[in-house]
Amino acid sequence: MGFDYYAILDIPKSASDVEIRLAYRKWAVRCHPQNDFHETPEIPFPSMSIAHYWELLHEAFEVLSNPLRKRIYDIYGEEGLKAGVVTPTGYVEPYKFSNNCMKIYKDFFATYSPYADLIDAVTNPPPLCQDDRTKVKIKGPDIEHAINLDLEEIFYGTIKKMQIVRDEFADDSELETILVEETLTVHISRGIPTGTKIRFEEAGDRNPKIIPSDIVFVVKENPHPVFWRKGADLYTVVQITVEQALVGFPLEITGIDGRQLVIQIVDVVEPNFVKVLQGEGLPIPGGEQSNSRGDLFVSFEGNIFTIKKICH
Repeated sequence: MGFDYYAILDIPKSASDVEIRLAYRKWAVRCHPQNDFHETPEIPFPSMSIAHYWELLHEAFEVLSNPLRKRIYDIYGEEGLKAGVVTPTGYVEPYKFSNNCMKIYKDFFATYSPYADLIDAVTNPPPLCQDDRTKVKIKGPDIEHAINLDLEEIFYGTIKKMQIVRDEFADDSELETILVEETLTVHISRGIPTGTKIRFEEAGDRNPKIIPSDIVFVVKENPHPVFWRKGADLYTVVQITVEQALVGFPLEITGIDGRQLVIQIVDVVEPNFVKVLQGEGLPIPGGEQSNSRGDLFVSFEGNIFTIKKICH
């Protein structure tokens, strides 16, 4: 019997991403090992030790906050998640818990501290100027989130609505904070490079002691069943027969933009032969023309190459 990650977070299986993050925030603060517990905090499993629950909490959050892991867990359960599964888009490696709870906590809260700093700020708010050397509050570190895009979204450009949960001042006194949900609109330009950082200035948690952190979305590329990219260029592999390799054939391929491309291959297809389709790649960001695109590189696989290797 595997773990019920939803029960660990004390949420229903229909919980949204925001509800998952809110639940993790609630239990992580209550069960932080650096807390000086005057009373043992109540947890969803009263018979479990706080230390054991702390570990399971972070494993549950690491799974449910990741769309791919969550989808696999919802379908195959913990056993399938940790054994590895074959999906329509390929094999997904077995999940193994990192067991680095404090790193997960810091990535989420941007601090290792439980919440003592916040309590201190509410009961004894510091002045903006700490001494003669510090005239302004220190800005918190960037808070980064991955934004996963399909190649088609990168080709056409898109707009993503990203929900975040952060602390906001309860009133104009800026002493107490409340938890709020906010939707950030992220504009994805055509051909945006993988690794691009899209920054929202000072969109992080409000806190009397610091200037809010910037929230930064880092562009990641989802695996594509046909193409992979290098910059603005696309690459793919086509299976061919011995006859096609020797006498030529019409190459039919659907481009990233959905157009059906038909090119006559008249060369003898040797190993390492590559057909370059100019201008059939991704848009070039900042290109001289608005329709500037990279190229599509097509390589070939088939029995002809195995036969040649045996003959040699």
